[in-house]
Amino acid sequence: MTRPRPFSQEWIDYFIPSTVQWDATGFPDISGAVMRNLVRVSADRPYGITDPEVLDVYEGLATYKRMSELRREPIPGNYDLTHLRRIHHHLFQDVYPWAGELRTAPRDWPMVKLGPDVQAYRQGIRNPPEIPHRYFAAKEVRGYGTAVLDRMAAKNHLRGLDRETFVDELTKVWARINYVHPFREGNTRAQFAFFTQLSADAGYSFDTARFQPAEANLPHESSLVGDLREQFVWGRFEYMQTGETTLLHETIDAAVVVAAPPRDPEASTAGHGYDIGSLRTATAGHPRPIEGMLSGRAESRAEPAEARGPERAPAHDTGYEL
Repeated sequence: MTRPRPFSQEWIDYFIPSTVQWDATGFPDISGAVMRNLVRVSADRPYGITDPEVLDVYEGLATYKRMSELRREPIPGNYDLTHLRRIHHHLFQDVYPWAGELRTAPRDWPMVKLGPDVQAYRQGIRNPPEIPHRYFAAKEVRGYGTAVLDRMAAKNHLRGLDRETFVDELTKVWARINYVHPFREGNTRAQFAFFTQLSADAGYSFDTARFQPAEANLPHESSLVGDLREQFVWGRFEYMQTGETTLLHETIDAAVVVAAPPRDPEASTAGHGYDIGSLRTATAGHPRPIEGMLSGRAESRAEPAEARGPERAPAHDTGYEL
């Protein structure tokens, strides 16, 4: 019987081989690894540049440019997984060879990110620790991502809804597709472009300018944490941890502000548009526990993740039923 690998080779394959280090036990160290990219590719650099700081700056500039293009001319589609992939490809086509492709790793266990323990905060711990939050395994992304967006399509892509109902439905579908996390990187930027366009087509404007990191942007006096951008981050983690959408709902409720104007290439882009600087702030990520990504657990690499099986969506949320 072949013993399962204690790490995800598919995850390692996202990185430039020469930037991955291996310890004495044969376990990869990707703390300094750089993802394969399309920047300055040459015969000597077949996988792109190996300087992570340069890559980060280039990614920011390139996606800023592509997001500006989407602001002027949204990509038409049916708001399905194919449409989301096309938006992701447009945003990252200059940076990564897998732009627009569904995540392939970790294939057999959940993708893990560290994020705030929102439940502990609600219980009175003012400085809660960061804990591992788990997304779907890569092999489940296509099925569950399709199910989430098909369920939205059955509701006419949220068209014709009053504002309160629209905010409720948008919150649920946003929480669910984020939990699926279809892409290796750039999920939040693709989500913002996707749902801003959907909102406009449904008759509402999603005001991304409100995500600037300023205390004045607090959506409510009783807001749990920080500004609107931070509440957005915490809200998605709250859903992943508990299945609750209270914080995320408050955030989206604060950003859905006015009816979208008719489409006119010469007119204001307020309907489909978004403040690009605000998007850069809103999409800032959380650190990833290296070993958790590789082995499916953030605490240690001792237990092969295949034995535990993938995490499921919050039990009371039926929005993932295939």
